[in-house]
Amino acid sequence: MVLLSFDIEEFDMPLEYKGEISFDKQISISQHGLENILNILKNTEQKLPFFLP
Repeated sequence: MVLLSFDIEEFDMPLEYKGEISFDKQISISQHGLENILNILKNTEQKLPFFLP
């Protein structure tokens, strides 16, 4: 059995290092990453649960 977990949230790492990034850019980067994950998982032929807050 393999268990996977993905924590998808706004990309704010630059802010942690005193960098600047707009909120729209943070969401755009997160959305791109989520779409990549979903494309990879789509080819697994597995049923996968998603939990949203």
